[in-house]
Amino acid sequence: YPEITPPSISTTFETHPGIVALAYNRHAAVQIRRRLEELIGDDAGGVTVLTCHGLAMRLAGASFSGRLERSDNPPDNNAFRDVIRRAVDVLQGKGLPKAEADARRDQLLAGFRWILVDEYQDIDADQYDLISALAGRTREEDAGKLTLFAVGDDDQNIYGFNGASVEFIRRFEEDYNARPSYLTANYRSTAHIIAAVNAVVAPARERMKAEHPIHIDRARENDPPGGPWETMDPVARGRVQILPVDGSPLSQFQAQIVMGELLRLKELAPQWDWCRCAVVARAWTWLDPVRAFCEARGIPVQMGNEAIPSVWRLRETQALVAWLRNRTPPVVDGATLETWITAQPSGPWYALLQQAVADYKLEAGGGETTVAHCIEWLAEWSRDVRQRQQGLLLVTAHGAKGLEFDHVAVLDGAWNHVRQGEDPDAQRRLTYVAMTRARHTLLLARFQQAHRLQDGLARHPAVLCREPIPVQPPSPAMEYRHIRAELKHVDLGFAGRRPSNDPVHAAIAALSPGDPLKPRIGSSGCLELLDATGRVVGRLAKAFQPSTGMRWRSATVLAVVVWSRAQSEPQYQPRIRCDSWEVVVPELVFEPEGREARF
Repeated sequence: YPEITPPSISTTFETHPGIVALAYNRHAAVQIRRRLEELIGDDAGGVTVLTCHGLAMRLAGASFSGRLERSDNPPDNNAFRDVIRRAVDVLQGKGLPKAEADARRDQLLAGFRWILVDEYQDIDADQYDLISALAGRTREEDAGKLTLFAVGDDDQNIYGFNGASVEFIRRFEEDYNARPSYLTANYRSTAHIIAAVNAVVAPARERMKAEHPIHIDRARENDPPGGPWETMDPVARGRVQILPVDGSPLSQFQAQIVMGELLRLKELAPQWDWCRCAVVARAWTWLDPVRAFCEARGIPVQMGNEAIPSVWRLRETQALVAWLRNRTPPVVDGATLETWITAQPSGPWYALLQQAVADYKLEAGGGETTVAHCIEWLAEWSRDVRQRQQGLLLVTAHGAKGLEFDHVAVLDGAWNHVRQGEDPDAQRRLTYVAMTRARHTLLLARFQQAHRLQDGLARHPAVLCREPIPVQPPSPAMEYRHIRAELKHVDLGFAGRRPSNDPVHAAIAALSPGDPLKPRIGSSGCLELLDATGRVVGRLAKAFQPSTGMRWRSATVLAVVVWSRAQSEPQYQPRIRCDSWEVVVPELVFEPEGREARF
């Protein structure tokens, strides 16, 4: 929000240094910190940037790292919702006399005078209560209330299925007697993309910006509407393209048409970078054929749903944590962290930790922090880390939120599906989010049927409706499926049921991410994983089975995680024969049954 952030933050900082900014997740918090550094320099150090969960954990005296170490660490966010409720109780002084409750709140929030909440349209009821308690909304007297500044866009409210409610931002004026300012300048997309986006979202009901459509920023007002691609592309001339899709199976033909168009654009751009491109879909299944297309043709590709298998428990993360805990005295600074990470072997997970170190240096500045603080920060960072893009990103519209790309293709399929808790305009807003990720070019695939979200674009001057593009029948490789196993898919106690001097531990220790594995069905009926010497180094859980009609084709080491007796469920502990061990987590490739086995 460049048009208001520098003067408002700078002016406020001069008289009220106690500013706290609340972000939706750790990734967003890092982005806010980076933006503040760019805008106000050293004054950014006076702004505390936290996630709602991070603030709640501090207020409630809870620990991210402690929770991640427990065997009953839940797979969902219910535990963190409980922490937010506990934080609200603390701020409201539940069970205390009013005077004592007010005194406790003032002590907890000493030094804070201003609150900035980013992505306010995505808060849920618990976060609303936390922000309300922070601001002192229900206090009768003004003394002790904090000034609240919320930034949000009701057109980007897309998490209704997860409890977020657009009603909170719509009633913000009433809740806080606030004055709205409309931040409608778009600093990202071309004028053609902006025009198409406005046409898609305009029919949505109860929009706060209905009379204030987004527009290109002042510095680019005289640019060609299609941006640089107006002259680079003789076909689309910078317009948004609608690509018709026909054929069976639809998903595979769609993948070929969309990727064929991206490859055509690539030939027009000498500096093309797949790391600046994305294919966005409503659901993950529509992206599988796109990945298969890229894998078969050597196009670097990355699936946005490839959950990193418990970043906290990765071998590499635990090595960092162990090094931190052994430091004397127990303090660390960014430069020391950087020296340590630079000395580690190459690999995807140490590269991921390099991101963590860079983010921590940004947040901590140049000074030392305690080891305990660093570990706690790392534990929170590991909850919602985003791996740096290393190729064409395949992602859902929900997963694309907060990202931007030079070139975006939006797949058709399932856009009429409304989840429980969503209103009828939820998919229109989701389409708005998907389209606004694009900077230079935007492709919209369309099946040959009615499409209420695209119908208004057919004759729009910013849009080119292409004629059907002929493609060859899909190759067999388009049917391959690449699956990253999750911890719930793996027999976590496989190596733990063997003594510490068993050769399996050395065999696992010798493995690195990317090493080939040979899958086979063991005597128990579970899939076993063999290393290059033929030793069994892991096993999948019985519950993990390939999709109907598919079988194992190949496997590689995705990651190695550290597990322990203390993290194991009580019913499994009698069979454990060592205190800690490593677990191989594989990445698997499936192919349709009936083909020659490639094991």
